[in-house]
Amino acid sequence: MQTRKFIIKLLAFGLLNLGIMAVLLAGFSGRTRDIHLNNWDTESNLLMMGRNTHYDVAILGTSRGRVFSRDANHRMLEEILGKKVINLSKGGGGGLMPAELHLSYFFDQGNTVDHVVYLVDPDVFFCSINNENNNFFLCDEPFELSMLWKLIVRRYPADRIFSYLQMIARDDWENFTRYSAPGLTEGTLDVIDPEKLEEARAHYLSQYTDENFKKYSRIVDTINALVKKNNTRITYVMLPLLIDHFPGVEQVDRKLNDVAREEHVNYCNLVESMQDRKYYYDHMHFNKAGIAYFAGAYLDPILRGKIVKFDNRTGDSVGLVTSRAKAKSQQAN
Repeated sequence: MQTRKFIIKLLAFGLLNLGIMAVLLAGFSGRTRDIHLNNWDTESNLLMMGRNTHYDVAILGTSRGRVFSRDANHRMLEEILGKKVINLSKGGGGGLMPAELHLSYFFDQGNTVDHVVYLVDPDVFFCSINNENNNFFLCDEPFELSMLWKLIVRRYPADRIFSYLQMIARDDWENFTRYSAPGLTEGTLDVIDPEKLEEARAHYLSQYTDENFKKYSRIVDTINALVKKNNTRITYVMLPLLIDHFPGVEQVDRKLNDVAREEHVNYCNLVESMQDRKYYYDHMHFNKAGIAYFAGAYLDPILRGKIVKFDNRTGDSVGLVTSRAKAKSQQAN
């Protein structure tokens, strides 16, 4: 009997403390909601994300997607596409789990979008450093209680959660979240270095596990369900890669081809396109010329309901096929 009373008191004490903590955290939550930065002025998603706002396009991806907004490239992108764009890509290798987290938060704020475009890097399907063990995808985001709850529910590691709690003490958000290396996309890669490409290929391969691929591939299904729930559609675009035989391309290609059979999902593999150094400022990231070319030659037709076909020898687009015809062709094969 005494033991039962002790357990009840212990539980009551624990619940009381949890309640006090929740009230305190709620007081810190949302202190930056009056700050509204432009997509090209900040690396933060929460500080530029609207509420109850409609966008034509939402972009997901890593830093290879984020460059589409850096250095005022965002305004150029919107001009080329003729559409209102929100870029939710996260620099520092933000992968599938961070993408799902930010897209979920985006919809929770009452926002809507016609078309989600995920600019895919194969490594995000294999590496924990791009997913739950990524150190960067929340380091420039203000504290929101609902975001904290998402981290807990999705079982992010304790150190990710504690590092996010440290954002409570942060201020001067406009300067703190500004990109630290402006002007990079103005440059051009001097030469494609085969030795560096091979070193990069070996580096990625060393981090890969088949178990991780199975684990993170399921996040694609979660993202697709989230998109469907919010009455929109998604296109996965495998970005061009200068690295030959990039590890994991075949597995990711099979996965995305498979999910593209869903009515609201499309997929386009552009891994062999844009092989000229003039489109890059380093061996992975587009420069301004590359962003402009990609937007006009590929992204624009994709958003108009087309799937791009290209010449494997030159990387040039050679024709377009409608998304539904693409799906029927896959089923026939």
